[in-house]
Amino acid sequence: MSQDKKFYFDFTSPFEMERQIEIFPKSLKEQFFIPKNDKFKMKIIVLQRNYLIIQNEKVSYKTNIQHTFQKYFNITNAFLEIVSHPKMGLGVSLTKNGVNFRFYGLVQQWFVYMKKWCIQSYFSNEYSIISLIGKGAFAKVFKIQRISDRKELAVKVFDKTILQCKDKLALLKEIELLRLMNHKNVVSIQEIYENDYYIYLVQELYQGGELHMEVMKNKTFTERKAFIIISQVVEALHYVHFHGILHRDIKPENIILREEGIIDQVILADFGLADYYRKDCKYMFTRCGTPGYVAPELLQDKIYDHKVDVYSCGILFYYLLVGKGPFDSNNYDTTVKANQNGHVDLTQFSFTNECLDLLRGMLDPNPQNRFTLDQVNLSPFFKKHTFANNPINHSISLESLKNKSHSQTHSLQLSPYQEQRYKQELNSRFAQYASPLQSPLRLKSPNSSPLTDSQHQSPNLQRVPIQI
Repeated sequence: MSQDKKFYFDFTSPFEMERQIEIFPKSLKEQFFIPKNDKFKMKIIVLQRNYLIIQNEKVSYKTNIQHTFQKYFNITNAFLEIVSHPKMGLGVSLTKNGVNFRFYGLVQQWFVYMKKWCIQSYFSNEYSIISLIGKGAFAKVFKIQRISDRKELAVKVFDKTILQCKDKLALLKEIELLRLMNHKNVVSIQEIYENDYYIYLVQELYQGGELHMEVMKNKTFTERKAFIIISQVVEALHYVHFHGILHRDIKPENIILREEGIIDQVILADFGLADYYRKDCKYMFTRCGTPGYVAPELLQDKIYDHKVDVYSCGILFYYLLVGKGPFDSNNYDTTVKANQNGHVDLTQFSFTNECLDLLRGMLDPNPQNRFTLDQVNLSPFFKKHTFANNPINHSISLESLKNKSHSQTHSLQLSPYQEQRYKQELNSRFAQYASPLQSPLRLKSPNSSPLTDSQHQSPNLQRVPIQI
């Protein structure tokens, strides 16, 4: 991007920070050469998620004692590029709010990691576009190929010229949350590019399509197959909630299959309505979600917490078993009214007792009595379908499913501090979290996301604050 033009993402705090950052033992730590007054000095640099920590050492002339002090840089949304020096070789350049910082050495690994948090400029130098795979009111989705290794990925391309201020805040919030995600069952972003006209979000390419398409093909799922999917969604929600985030839009359209027909590799997607949990429930708007999948306390304008996602997950569970949602109707007001009441009639079904008990626990209209995610995992239904010594095959399909268990492992990468917090979360998942932005997605059009085609959506449903 032209250096004389402001970054679209230029909204953050200053580059150099005054407050100290705790350094975790497992953080990346290397020695690099930093230019200073036309010379280069070797310094120890620590890379810890979205922070760079420069360690300096000085010897006091009076006491001859060596003192160590640090400088802290928040690299979030800094302009990132690879540079070279005739003597020092490759280096990394970071520019943010008019401040530039460079360091040289073996920077390739660090550059790959920092791409998630920073902004790059020349998308066409790194990727070639293969085909258009999706189109919405604000963005297009393309299948792309990385030039360096020919790996196929996906990119969401947003047109900056048509985004309004509120849309910008919504996009920034979604990116902020997605950057925190690093789990096999949760969507994330790999890198971000920006030029004068477009924003590019590079993500993994998922070939399997949306879960609701599988339901349309297969009508209903057996209890075992429903468990395979729901257990992964519950695991994903555990991870999302651990980061203090409410998803608030669990539905079949937002569950993606990594490969077509493979149900043991599902991805929780679309964080357009997600936000950091607040005890006071003071969000930009509180009524949001998809009618038919929303927890009743949210529609009743009550204070709510992470259990809204448990209820929506219960509706998803019901949908998989029955082939439709409990509140489905051709009339919007009827759907919302039934959803607001929240009562689901399960007396007409002949599911197993373990399955019915879990559905009742997840779909209890009273959030005080509703299951937590931990209770879901400990339910007899989950225990019945989980066999630790007999994990399921990693390529289970809808046509060849055997009675094997689901592996519960995931890719949490925690520091000692996070591990301690995680243990606390198991007892209480409702701690207050703060965020630089408190602006959930609120788009002009009443459809599901910036990438959803507005021509195929019912005008009163999907991703706008629900008005009753």
